[in-house]
Amino acid sequence: MKVLLLSLALAGVLFSHSFSTRYDVNIGMFGKVGYADVTLKENGNTYEMKLVATLVGTAATLTGKRVETYISKGHIIDGKYRPDSFVKIKKTTREEVVQNYHFDHEKKSIELIEDTSKWVSSTEFDTIAFKIIKNDVQEHSSKTSQVKNFTHQDVLSSYLNTAKSCNQDNKDYNLLAVGAYNEDRDVTLSFLDGLKREEIASSFSKDIGHIYNLHVEAIHKEDKTVDVLIAFDNDGHMKEAVFGDVFWIGEITANRVYHKVSSK
Repeated sequence: MKVLLLSLALAGVLFSHSFSTRYDVNIGMFGKVGYADVTLKENGNTYEMKLVATLVGTAATLTGKRVETYISKGHIIDGKYRPDSFVKIKKTTREEVVQNYHFDHEKKSIELIEDTSKWVSSTEFDTIAFKIIKNDVQEHSSKTSQVKNFTHQDVLSSYLNTAKSCNQDNKDYNLLAVGAYNEDRDVTLSFLDGLKREEIASSFSKDIGHIYNLHVEAIHKEDKTVDVLIAFDNDGHMKEAVFGDVFWIGEITANRVYHKVSSK
């Protein structure tokens, strides 16, 4: 599901609008397993983009009601989105991990501050009551580090810039962004046209515009190469995404169920 979350961020990359969108995520034999809300707000030359992915049903139960939140804030310079900060939050009923990335574009450095809060169970024997007592204690930790490889973008801002990076003239775009799946992997976004597009178009509903392929190369032999097909509607916003067939569980898809655009 994590790769699908990256593809959901593609909503709205072709036009400079504020918008609010919801996608349902479905897995073949399980049906709906979650949804993602994506918003973009612009104010002059500043922007804030937010993606909140929530699991539901059995998927939520198995993962401790996991919710992932991604927030990118920054400036729009020469038509491109450049982040000043990027926040990545993973929250379950037992643990919350907050990663704050701070960009210094002049010094070409990114500082990461990671805060973790989790509940830890401990047991002790009450000699008076003559029974075992279980206690939950919340532990906190924080650490600061520097991101090894500098990049001018995070996963959300990079997708907002896709129209200028990956298009008819530049069909293959090497994606290097903070928060993108795994920074050590080879991630490529490809613009599909001609016969390639025609072959893929039947996988989607009608009124589809541009189609992209998000490719994540495996690092280790035990890992799998991942490809996600992403389709936009004719106004330049993501409409659907298909993860393909996964062994025994079926096809994973994301479909837009709500979309509201506010022009500048």
